[in-house]
Amino acid sequence: MMLKHSMGLMQELKLASKIMTNRFSYILIPILLLLTGCKMASNLLESTIYPKSHNYAKGSKLLNTCNFNEVAELLDSNKNNFLKNSEKGLLSYYQNESKGSNDYFDIAIETYRNNENKALFDVSTFLTKEYQGEGYDKVFLHNYKAINYLMLGNAESARVEARNSNISQQEARLKLDKLKSKEKNSTNNYLLSRYDKLFNSVDAKHNPYQNPFAYYISALSYAEDKDYGNAVIDIRKALKFSPNSKILKEKLKLYSKKKRIDSVELFFDIGQSPLKSQVQLEMKLGNGEKRMVSLPTFSLSQSLIDYIEIVDSKGAFVAKTSLLNDINAIKINEFKEKLPAMLSIISGELALSTASEALNNSQSKLLAGILKAGMAIYSQNDIATWSLLPQKILVASFQVTKNENYKMIIHTKDGRELGEYPLTLGKNSSTNNIYKHFFLKEEKICY
Repeated sequence: MMLKHSMGLMQELKLASKIMTNRFSYILIPILLLLTGCKMASNLLESTIYPKSHNYAKGSKLLNTCNFNEVAELLDSNKNNFLKNSEKGLLSYYQNESKGSNDYFDIAIETYRNNENKALFDVSTFLTKEYQGEGYDKVFLHNYKAINYLMLGNAESARVEARNSNISQQEARLKLDKLKSKEKNSTNNYLLSRYDKLFNSVDAKHNPYQNPFAYYISALSYAEDKDYGNAVIDIRKALKFSPNSKILKEKLKLYSKKKRIDSVELFFDIGQSPLKSQVQLEMKLGNGEKRMVSLPTFSLSQSLIDYIEIVDSKGAFVAKTSLLNDINAIKINEFKEKLPAMLSIISGELALSTASEALNNSQSKLLAGILKAGMAIYSQNDIATWSLLPQKILVASFQVTKNENYKMIIHTKDGRELGEYPLTLGKNSSTNNIYKHFFLKEEKICY
C-alpha cells in the first residue's frame, strides 16, 4: 500500500516538475520522499509562510519599564538561535556587560556564517526555514562588538570589528545587486506606490549599505593608540556619507592636530526599531489572473527623543548629540531597494501556480504549497525581527574637564525638555578616553 502511495507521489512529482521550470524543481524529489502524503506535504510546506512568533511586542512593553530581568527570561524562550544570541548580546550591552555581550554576539555571528555556507535549499532545513538575518543584522552585531571592545580597552579588536561591519555592508550591497539581476518589467510595479507612506517616513538620502558609524568607531580606536593619521582617514570616509555632520567635522579638526586628545565618548541607543510585519495585497499575474499575497512591510514608530544635550554643573553647554546611525532608515531603505526585484520574483512564482488548476485537488494543493514555500523564502515573509534593536544611535563627544559634574538633558525636535539625568564619568584605566553608553526607551534612560 505504501509502495503504491509512493508511486502515486512520484507521478504527481513528474507532473509538477513539467509545470515548474524554475530552480525549485530539483528539490521536489528529496522533499516528497521525506513526506507521507500530499495533504501532509501541503500542510508542511504551506506552514513555512505563516508568521513566525517573536518577542517584539512583549519585549517592547518590558523595555518601557526598563525591566531587563524579565526581558532576559523572554529571550530564553526564543527558539531561533541567531535571534536569541543577537538579542542576548544586545541586552548584555545595555547592562554594561561587555565581555558577556561579545560572547553572545560571537555565537550569533558563527550562526549566520554557518547558514551562509549551506546550500540555499538544503533539504534538511527547507521545511524548517527560519530567520537567518538580513544585512543590517550583521552590520550591528559588529558595530556593537566594536563598542564593547572600546569599553574593554581593546582598541585593536574594536578596529577589526568596525572593518567587519563595513565588509558586511558591502556584502549586503553585492547580494542586492544579485537580487536585482532577477528584476524584470512587471505589471505589479503599481504596488510600489502602496509603500510610499513608509518610504517617505525616513530620510531617502540615507545609504543603507554604507553609514558613517563604523568609520567613527574605527577612528576612535585609532585615536586610542594615538594613531591620528589613520583616525583622520576614517573620519574623512565617514564625512563622505554624512558631509554636514558637526561632530565629524570637529573630530577631523582635532585629529588633524595630531596630538593627544582625551575625550568623553557617549553613545545613546534610542527607542525601538520598526516591527517587520505583513500586508495582504493583490498581484496581477497576466491574462486577467490575480492573487492575494502576503508581502513584507514595517510598522514604523518614531521616538519623541530628538537630541541630548550635555551641560556642566553650572548649566553651561558642553556638547550636543549627533545622529550617525539611523537604524529606521537602514531597515526601510534596504527594503525599498529590494522590493522591485522581490515583486518580480513573486509574480513569476504565482504565474506558475495558475497551471495547477489543471491538476486534481490533491496535486494542486501540493504544487501550491511548494510555490508558497518558494515565495516565502524569496520574499522574506518571515516576520521574525530583533525586539531590542533601537531606532537610532546618537553620539556625543567632548574633552575631559577635571572635577566636573555633568547632566544629560533629553530634548524633542522642537527643543522641549523630556527629562534630566546626572552623568557620572568613571575613568577606565585601560583607555585614554572615557566610553559610556545608555539605552533610552519611552523618553527615559535605563541604567
